[in-house]
Amino acid sequence: MRFFSFSTSSKINLFIANLCLISLIISILSGMVVSYHYFYTEPLYSVIRLESSVPFGRFFRSLHYFSSQLALISTFFHLIDSLYKGWHHKKNFVAWLFLVLSFIVLIFITFTGYVIRFDEVGKLAGTIAENLCLSIPYVGEVLRDLLFPISKGGLYRVYLAHIYGSFLLAIGLFVWHASIKRVLSLKYAPYLYLNLILPLIFYVPLESEKGKTIVTGPWFFWGAQGLLKFLPPLGVLFLLFLAVVWLVLLGFKPARKFSLWIVGALIWWLLVYVIFSLIIYRDAHT
Repeated sequence: MRFFSFSTSSKINLFIANLCLISLIISILSGMVVSYHYFYTEPLYSVIRLESSVPFGRFFRSLHYFSSQLALISTFFHLIDSLYKGWHHKKNFVAWLFLVLSFIVLIFITFTGYVIRFDEVGKLAGTIAENLCLSIPYVGEVLRDLLFPISKGGLYRVYLAHIYGSFLLAIGLFVWHASIKRVLSLKYAPYLYLNLILPLIFYVPLESEKGKTIVTGPWFFWGAQGLLKFLPPLGVLFLLFLAVVWLVLLGFKPARKFSLWIVGALIWWLLVYVIFSLIIYRDAHT
């Protein structure tokens, strides 16, 4: 029974890691195809034109969407799996830091992807992100102008952040974690098929002119919206920042003797985030 459990656990871990790798690569490649038909000066029209006029345009947009979601979800479970198995103690700090930062960058890239399509969901998400940046003392306006200057200059820098973030993540992936020879191996074919099947079955509709007041698209942002009902924007950003710091500290050798306390704090943070996500989910469907 022990051998079966170990074998099953290893297979699950391998599946998560491989799915993360292939989904991220497909997301970047499909994003390159979509970007040729995207214009930040007319974002929503670009997406509509991509789906209606470009051959296989709807497929490539859906492929980009689902591969990005799979990459984010599998990276999250890869992080949880690493914590469960104690790999944050066995790996060197740089490897652990890359895993944590990869997850954060993926959240950012996926979020900006929602913003730049600029339908009703994208507009609301961009407004929330811009106001969160402005809530930071001293550097808030600079950070807003760098990442989310939507009310001042449109989507140009949001689009650049989306592209540059993907580019840097791809570089980090192939420098630290993968090789071209490994990616081209036939053993990754099932993960490729999974990414290709989803956009053939499901369609991701645009949400526009529905009078929404809650961002229901980027599901990872729901908890932040719930927290904003009870806490000031700076307090919400502080809680999000604390979660990142706790994750990074788990791989830092001097802090390993406090691992149980740090993991406990992370679990409590996750519970709080889930509770506020459920609150915003209830409000979005009432």
